[in-house]
Amino acid sequence: MADRKKGYSMVHIVGAGPGAADLITVRGARLLKEADVIIYAGSLVNRELLELARKDAQIYDSAYMTLEQVMEVIKKGWKEGREILRLHTGDPCVYGAIREQMDAMDHEGIPYEICPGVSSFCGAAAALGMEYTLPGISQSVVITRMAGRTPVPERESIGRFAAHGSTMVIFLSAGMTGELSDELMKGGYPGDTPAAIVYKATWPDEKTVRCTVATLKETADREGIHKTALIVVGNTVAQTGYERSKLYDPAFTTGFRAGREDVPGKMEPGTLYVVGMGPGEKKQMTGQALEVMGRCQVIAGYTVYVDLVRGLFPQKEFLTTAMTREEERCRKAFECCMEGKNTAMICSGDAGVYGMAGLILELAQQYPGVRVRIVPGITAACAGAAVLGAPLMHDFAVISLSDRLTPLEDIWNRVEAAAKSDFVICLYNPASKGRPDFFRQACTRILKYRKGDTVCGLAVNIGREGEETEVLTLEKLKDRRVDMFTTVYIGNSHSMQIGSYMVTPRGYRYEGK
Repeated sequence: MADRKKGYSMVHIVGAGPGAADLITVRGARLLKEADVIIYAGSLVNRELLELARKDAQIYDSAYMTLEQVMEVIKKGWKEGREILRLHTGDPCVYGAIREQMDAMDHEGIPYEICPGVSSFCGAAAALGMEYTLPGISQSVVITRMAGRTPVPERESIGRFAAHGSTMVIFLSAGMTGELSDELMKGGYPGDTPAAIVYKATWPDEKTVRCTVATLKETADREGIHKTALIVVGNTVAQTGYERSKLYDPAFTTGFRAGREDVPGKMEPGTLYVVGMGPGEKKQMTGQALEVMGRCQVIAGYTVYVDLVRGLFPQKEFLTTAMTREEERCRKAFECCMEGKNTAMICSGDAGVYGMAGLILELAQQYPGVRVRIVPGITAACAGAAVLGAPLMHDFAVISLSDRLTPLEDIWNRVEAAAKSDFVICLYNPASKGRPDFFRQACTRILKYRKGDTVCGLAVNIGREGEETEVLTLEKLKDRRVDMFTTVYIGNSHSMQIGSYMVTPRGYRYEGK
């Protein structure tokens, strides 16, 4: 900054705040009242602020001026010994284009000082009723803009920043929401990441709209917002699932008070969500499942299942165990909750169908204070039925052929009872390395009650890469090779094949023409 010379005026670069006239700082208001010459950014600054100006003040709107014209006014006023105020929107140090003005004033030897203001990104947070830095969710805020007529360095592209997964506040991009959405998703944000558009934050006509990264354009188009808006992106927009601040934790020691270990409820336990993730592909997960996983600090589960969602939530803490260690995995998840972390125990299909919901609820009484919430998902029986056609249109039974938790005798009794009762039978876990012949035995037992030409179906890798289906007879089915990723459907006496579909009639009546 150039030194102020005795007897000469000063140029004050003042932040007007985000919009509301009463959000200018006390200092800024005083300087505005004292100014002889005011150059304000008329396209962005609230004109109500000019009511603070003296009646005899010279006022210029820089929306119609070039840098050179602005400097001519400044140089003239300074030579005349006038107090000059350059009024910028928000805080002048954020997208205020003040560096070039200061360089020009340094060149002329004109003294200046900066009076900070409330930035519009702070006004946007206030409008949304949010905190940008939520413990356990996001501790960083990236302030940036899309490249338009003014380029940005490649190292600072939207895609580069998006890879960090932190909160982003995007200026000067409301007219490019389609391109912005694409860049955010290419960079690493899932399409369902929470987002918000804030139009004219703190102005009388302020408007806030919440959406997702994938729906930014359709939301902006629907609301008619294409300028004078900020876009906020990140899980922090949801304002849920955060950890308690240490600052006010009674057990936490600060420079002003000692932590107390004897304070009841010194840490509120987190919630344990038991989440059915469906077949595994993101598009077959429910919105609730994705939302819960997005705001939990920890995602727990069988290693194979966790690997399916790691790419969707790279910033999360993951807790995995191998198969056969279910109780250990559940207890570790409860321990995370006792540390105050919201935790998602994910299960393939539905959490209540051969999932972890039952065991979690059995163990819950040993972990007082931990709330348990069950989030449903699409179970394999329903997902496989959808790709096969309509095999479950009438009464059906679901049976697992795994004898790890069920005596084999009980399994065979259930298989034969279902077969005898003419239920459509859906078989889970039909075969593994340890029981390669269980499936053939099951088919043989069913054949005691069903004809060999009974229509059956196979669905393999449902909703995942390598998905396959086949409709065939029971006689052929018993010789098929199946595995843990196969779901088997054995029709009842009325099941039929229609084209490539397996269909079990419900019994509806209709009149054909």
